[in-house]
Amino acid sequence: MDIGIFEDDRMGCTSAPMRVLLYSHDSFGLGHLRRNLNIAQALTSGNEHAEVIIVTGSPCATHFPMPPRVDVVKLPAVTKNAEGRYVPRSLGGELDFSIELRRALLMQLFESFAPDLLIVDHQLLGLRGELIPVLREAKQRGTRTILGIRDVIDSPEVVAREWGSKSARWALGEVYDRVCVYGTSRVFDTRAEYPVPPELAQRLEFTGYLSPKLAESAPHSVPNLKPEVLVTMGGGEDGEERVLTYLDALELGPTTWDSTLVLGPLMPSRAVRRIKRRARILGGVTVHRFHADLPKLLSNSSLVVAMAGYNTSTEILRSGRPAVFLPRTFPRAEQHIRAERLERIGAARCLPNASAAELRAAIESSLAAPSRIRVRLPLDGLDRLAAIADELVNGTPIDQKSETRIA
Repeated sequence: MDIGIFEDDRMGCTSAPMRVLLYSHDSFGLGHLRRNLNIAQALTSGNEHAEVIIVTGSPCATHFPMPPRVDVVKLPAVTKNAEGRYVPRSLGGELDFSIELRRALLMQLFESFAPDLLIVDHQLLGLRGELIPVLREAKQRGTRTILGIRDVIDSPEVVAREWGSKSARWALGEVYDRVCVYGTSRVFDTRAEYPVPPELAQRLEFTGYLSPKLAESAPHSVPNLKPEVLVTMGGGEDGEERVLTYLDALELGPTTWDSTLVLGPLMPSRAVRRIKRRARILGGVTVHRFHADLPKLLSNSSLVVAMAGYNTSTEILRSGRPAVFLPRTFPRAEQHIRAERLERIGAARCLPNASAAELRAAIESSLAAPSRIRVRLPLDGLDRLAAIADELVNGTPIDQKSETRIA
C-alpha cells in the first residue's frame, strides 16, 4: 500500500511527508536563529506532514517557543572576539576542537534524521568548513539542497574571498540545487554587486523578505498619550554603546515621548544593570532584557531605533513604522550597507556612529513625519521559500514571479 501521500480532509488537498534539516552556524546575535524559526514555521504550517530539525550554535536556542513538529539540536557555541575572530564561547581549548566536535555532531544528525531537504543559512560551507562532509553525503544520497542568503552578506570584497575558494565553487556549482536570496533586487541586487559564478546564475532567485505576518494586537485599555519609541538591539552582544547613546540623547532635554528598550539576552549583565539604573533616574523608560514578541512591541510603537540586522529590519518594514538605524560596521559591513540602501528608498534613516545630538535630532524629525512608511517591498519570502521547498522535494510547480508580488 502506497502511503507516500496524505489526504488533508480539512483543506481538500494533498501533502507529502517531508523532513527538513535547517543548518545555521549562529555565532553572533539572534538573527540566524530567529530566521530559521520563521522558516520552520512556514514549512510546517504549509504541510501538516512536514518535520523540521534546526541545528544551531546559538546560545539562545531554547529562548523561543518551537512551532509544531519542529525541534532544535544545539551545537557547541562559538563567538567572535574583539578582533572579529571566532573563538569558543563556553568550552575550553582551541577553536579547532569545537569545530571538530560540531562537524561530528552534524554528520551524525544528518545520517540519523535522513532529511529530504537541507537548507543552509548563510555559511555555504558551514563554519570553518564544518558542513563539507554533510554536503558531500547529501550530494551522494540525492538530498535536495538550498543555500539561503540574506539580502546583504557583506562587502563585495569579503564575499569574493569567501566564495572564491575551490570548496566554495564546488558547493555553488555542484551541490546546491537553489540559492535563495532573502530580499529584493530593488534594495540590493546580489547578481550585480557580488561575484556570482556563471554556473550559479540559473539557480539564484530572490524570494522577497522573510517577514512573518503581524498578529492582530489588542487595543490598549488606556490610549497612549505620548508617542512610544522602541529601541531594540537584537541579541544585544554589541548593543551597549548604542543604548548609552540613546540615553545620552534623552538627557539632552525634556522629551515628548516614552521609551521602551529591548536590550537583548546576550548583552553583558553588567551593562544591563548600568542601563537600568540610568533608565530609572530618567523616568518614562521601560527596560526589557528579552522580549519574545517584538512584532507586538513594534505594532504599539511610533518610531523604532535599532541596529540594522536582517530580522529587525524586515519586521520594521512589515510594521510600516519609521525607523532610525544605528548599524554595526564591524566585523561585517552588512548592517551598514542594508541601512544605507533602505535610506536611499525612503524606508529608514541611517546614522552610523551617531552622536547623542544627531540621534536626538533624527528622532524628533522622524516623530514629526507621517506615522507610517509608504515604501512597498515584497514581504512574502516565507511563502515563496516554502513553495520552493515543496517543488524541490515533491515536484510541485510554483509561480515564478516572486519579484512582482508586494505584500
